[in-house]
Amino acid sequence: MRGRSSAARRPLRTPRAGEKVLPPLTPPLRLARAMGAAVAAELRAMTLETRALVRSLARLPDAGAQVSQILQAQDGPADGDGGDGGDVAEFAQRRIDALRERYRQRFDALADQWARRMILGVQAQSSAQLRINLHDMAEQVQIQATLADPRMRAVVQASTKSCTALITRIPEQYLGEVQVAVMSAITTGSGLDQLVPYLTQRYEDDARHAHLVALDQVRKASANVNAARLQALGVEEYVWVHVGGERYPRKLHQSYSGKTFRYDDPPVIDERTGVKGKPGDAIFCRCVARPVLRFMGAART
Repeated sequence: MRGRSSAARRPLRTPRAGEKVLPPLTPPLRLARAMGAAVAAELRAMTLETRALVRSLARLPDAGAQVSQILQAQDGPADGDGGDGGDVAEFAQRRIDALRERYRQRFDALADQWARRMILGVQAQSSAQLRINLHDMAEQVQIQATLADPRMRAVVQASTKSCTALITRIPEQYLGEVQVAVMSAITTGSGLDQLVPYLTQRYEDDARHAHLVALDQVRKASANVNAARLQALGVEEYVWVHVGGERYPRKLHQSYSGKTFRYDDPPVIDERTGVKGKPGDAIFCRCVARPVLRFMGAART
């Protein structure tokens, strides 16, 4: 953290006459960590219920007969008899479908809550940091007006949609893969109890990924909100600041550190695809931008 903050504060170049290079507008990472923790908690609840289901299926002494009786008690005789294996599979399918529907609703609510909270937090931090950075300049009176800018509205909608989509698809993907594993264990006789360690490891991996995704989403939303707001204020350029911390630093991004770019003409951020963007646009990118304010008559070089 020490290296990261010092990199963000480092004066990468001396401002030219007629311009001011602002400190970077940073994302609300505490909010990102809270969002990751909330998603991980819901993942844990879903994992515990799924493990309980798998254990209950594995403990059935006479799976075919017992499950068949349960099904008949719940819904009456099923059309056709696929044998004991079919009964077990049908029972497991119904239980997994019930889990999927319940957690679809829970993750939908979670996604709506945190997408809104993320955008509000990003906008609040952006406003607070701009007020501090522009406290001695007339532009500060225009900050609130930028919230109604068409570009800002588009950014808010896109950021909300992206965050919501990432959260809502978690239970479908997770339980879809669990269903495949359960059905395979039933049909091959490999043993349902062997799935429990897999589910535990899967939760740990997914929880770590949820935290990374939450951080990435908040960084992207913050970068996009700040860019839209600054452009609405007439800011056209920024200084790229590379922030380390990744296991495999992007050399291209390192080469950009200290260089000035335009918001409407960003550099290539991925050499493989040729995609262009600003700091924070690439997946898990921690780089930040230092806005460059030019005053009337300032020369551009």
